[in-house]
Formats: sequence, structure tokens, C-alpha cells
Amino acid sequence: MIECRGRNGWFILHQAKVERLDLVREGHVAVSMRSRFPYLNVAPIYFRGPRTEVLKLLEQLVKEVQGA
Repeated sequence: MIECRGRNGWFILHQAKVERLDLVREGHVAVSMRSRFPYLNVAPIYFRGPRTEVLKLLEQLVKEVQGA
């Protein structure tokens, strides 16, 4: 079980989703992390940016988790 901290406190991760935003900005992606109880249409944790920068962030996080 993965717990996350969002705008309304702690929640248990139910779904993590990656979306391509090529129609908005070419080469951009968005990552959302949701609980089982969605609040409106915006996930508690949502980040987006150029695919290369998102990959760099995720690779950094993987290295940190492996080193923990």
C-alpha cells in the first residue's frame, strides 16, 4: 500500500496514470495520482512538463528509492 499526501491530507494511492499532452504541447506528459474517492476533476497529486524532464525526475526518484 502506497500512501500519498495531497491537498486534503493523506490518502491511499488507488491509481497512477500518465497522459500524453501532445495536443496541448508536443512532447509533454502529465502524471496524476488519485485515491479511490476522486475530488472534482483534478487529482490530489498532478504534475506535467516536457517528457524529458518528467523522465529525469522519475529516474532520480528511482535512484533515491534504490539507495534508501
